[in-house]
Amino acid sequence: MELIIFHGNDRVALGEPAEALSSARRYLAEQPCVGGDLLVLDRHTARLVEIDFSQDDGVILNMLSVLYGATEPGVKRARGRPKLGVQSREVSLLPRHWQWLNAQPGGASAALRRLVEDARRSPEAQLEEARLAVDRFLQTLAGDLPHYEEVLRQFYRRQYEPMREMMSGWPAAVIEHTSALVDAVQQAEQAQ
Repeated sequence: MELIIFHGNDRVALGEPAEALSSARRYLAEQPCVGGDLLVLDRHTARLVEIDFSQDDGVILNMLSVLYGATEPGVKRARGRPKLGVQSREVSLLPRHWQWLNAQPGGASAALRRLVEDARRSPEAQLEEARLAVDRFLQTLAGDLPHYEEVLRQFYRRQYEPMREMMSGWPAAVIEHTSALVDAVQQAEQAQ
């Protein structure tokens, strides 16, 4: 997991959680009145990440690890059931489906997890997630910027160059990250 942290439309930090938190702490030390005005996003999915900066970095990193599976590079996870908020829910299947699932290595739960992970890695799912990341980011940071709606229309029409031209007056950090997310969409489109 990588984080990108904004204050308004200015990028404050970017990188692995520990690195991004360190940069954000330095920024907060220089701008003490900012406080809770920092917006933290997952860099790749543009999903909001709730961080309470009044907490110690160790507590925050542990919380990110539990909630988002974010670990520092080189850290190995222990064998066994990870503490990632596993949820138990009811699934209704025909008997032949249960028989097949139960016959798989690791049983029904492991087989379902593998099926879900395989589906998430499909080119179609990757493309959809990349598109959603652009949409989330634009809604979160560009909703009040000029030409926002037309930029979004151009994006969904796959008219990327006119889209980039319309963003030219936007803050540099917003343009830069939007462009990176759009590049990921274009790569996913070419992979299909």
